[in-house]
Order: sequence, then C-alpha cells, then structure tokens
Amino acid sequence: MTSPAVVDATDASFEQDVLQRSRELPVIVDFWAPWCGPCRTLSPVLEQLAVEFAGRAQLVKVNIDENPQVATSLNVRSIPMVIGFRDGRAASEFVGAQPEPAVRRFFEQLLPSAADRLAEQGGRALSANDLDAARGHFEAALAADPGHHQATIALAATLLEQGDFDGAAALAERLPTDAIAKRVLARVAFVRAAAGAERAAIEARLAAHPADAEAHYRLGALHAVASQWEPALERLLESATLDRAVDGDGARLRMLEIFLLLGDQHPLTGEYRRRLTNVLF
Repeated sequence: MTSPAVVDATDASFEQDVLQRSRELPVIVDFWAPWCGPCRTLSPVLEQLAVEFAGRAQLVKVNIDENPQVATSLNVRSIPMVIGFRDGRAASEFVGAQPEPAVRRFFEQLLPSAADRLAEQGGRALSANDLDAARGHFEAALAADPGHHQATIALAATLLEQGDFDGAAALAERLPTDAIAKRVLARVAFVRAAAGAERAAIEARLAAHPADAEAHYRLGALHAVASQWEPALERLLESATLDRAVDGDGARLRMLEIFLLLGDQHPLTGEYRRRLTNVLF
C-alpha cells in the first residue's frame, strides 16, 4: 500500500525512505509478511493512525520476505515489529500486535516536543551565525526540558563561540561521553592553559631559557587556541619531555585533546602519538 501517508520501502529504498526521511519528521517502520496473522491485525491500526498523523509522521511498510536485507541488518526476528526512527536512527520499537491506544502513544512519543522544536530553531539560528538568537532558543529548550541532549550540546558549543568558557564547560560536563562535548571541553582546556599568556613575552622567555617547560606549555596552548596544531604539538611535547609536572601533566593531556580534535587518521595524530609514547616510556 503506497499513499501519501503510507509508503512501501525496499532494501534499495530504505536509506532514502526511512533514514533520510526521518531527518525531516518521525518515520514509523512496520516490518510484516503476508503469512503473519498478527500483522494483519496491526496493519489497519497503523494505517489509520498514519492518515491521522499525516504531515507529522510517516508510516513505512517493509515486507521482510521480499526485503530480507534490511530486516537482517536491524535484527528483526519476530513480526510484526515496529521501529520508530528520528534523525536517521532508531529511537523506539515494539513487537507484536498492540491495541490502538498503545500504538497511538507510540506515534505521539516520536513527535517533536516543545524542547525539540526550540532546539531546531536554535540550530537554524546557529547555521545562520546568529549566536545570540541560537543561545536564546537553546536556553528556552533547556528551560522546557533540562535534560535535552541536543540543546545541552548545542548551547555548550554556542557559549564556547561567545567566549563563555565556564558556561560551555559546565554544560559539556553533563555529557562527558558525547563526542561534541569532549571537543568543547578540549577547546576550553586550551583557553584555560593559555590564560594570561602573551605570545611575544613567552617567546622572549623561551629565547632566554630554552628549557623552560612551563613556557613551552603556555606557548603550545596559545597555538592550540589558534588551531595551529603542529606548533602546538611540538611545544607541548617539549614541555612533557622537560617536566610532566607542569599543570598536573597538562602537556600530555593537551596533546591527547588535540588528537581527539584531529582524529585518529590525521597524520599529525599518528606522528605525535608515537613521539609522545617514546617520551613517556
């Protein structure tokens, strides 16, 4: 059954019909087969709600007999199985025929909340480089939902751009395993390590005292703040070689943060990780 409210997807079209489409609105995927009795019970409920929620959510049906690849990749072992997708990934699911009220709640829980909508507005403002408007939207989103993941991370990144480093760090620390939060914290660490340092004065200090581990550390942090990664790593490595006690092993930690920002595949990461290992061991 294909209509504006209900789409039949295949292995070939799943990426477009579900993953890409779910970046625009929630997509509910019904995995079914013609021989499945409970599927025939659930299907009319899903299709009725798909019409009711048209424009706010999309129902996609996948016949697992004809499209086994998608079902296998999503570990669909029992049908009917319904998976809700948002932002390109699975967000919730249920197995078996469910009564209409339960299926309705499933649809409703996938719809964007007030905080979601505010965070989306903030994202658009951030894309337009309107930091003040973005901040206002993200703060409003967190007022509506203090635990909202997207708003927390986006506000942390916005505050970082605005120079509110303590605020950015406080938000990022709420989500220590998030990749963007780690990047925010790394940037804040560079700024804090460079605080009060002036490049000309530090360079003059090093010219007079080449073995000044703290001066190497401060200059490395200044380079890192400016995203000058190779000189930053070189100075930090020199500091770690001379005295790891500076800023509580700060040179090593700042190098690890640069590796995080650059990624494992960057040539500087490989080179300086090897050189740091030689210093440490």
